[in-house]
Amino acid sequence: MRHFIRHPSDFPILISSEESSNGDQASLCNISQGGFACRLPRAFSLGTAVTLYIPSLQPDYRVSGRVTRCIPCARGFRVGIQFNDKAESFKSRMVEQVCLIEHYRRELDREGRVLDSEAAAQEWIARFGSQFAKSFSG
Repeated sequence: MRHFIRHPSDFPILISSEESSNGDQASLCNISQGGFACRLPRAFSLGTAVTLYIPSLQPDYRVSGRVTRCIPCARGFRVGIQFNDKAESFKSRMVEQVCLIEHYRRELDREGRVLDSEAAAQEWIARFGSQFAKSFSG
């Protein structure tokens, strides 16, 4: 059974390649141990080397991969990207966890519960950490 995690939509991503060095804004649909799927406004050729960025949360974060599928959808193309290696997969797991914790902290803030990042992380890990770990186990 394939496991994946839905990426919080409040952290937009950029996908760059040799074809688009400035990056295309994308909507990350999900992320798993082997790669990720996103929606892009244009098609990418199979095998294209790409880099994913999350500038609003982790400006220095970059993870690389290759396009494995590109399917037309309602608002552009759904693109599947496979990580280049296990190190890239591990980096994505750590950053995705940061995104989910920050999203959780923002949700609590909207509900009137203000937590700093560390307190939100501790609470999120206690509530969702084991589920998150299972989603990335292969």
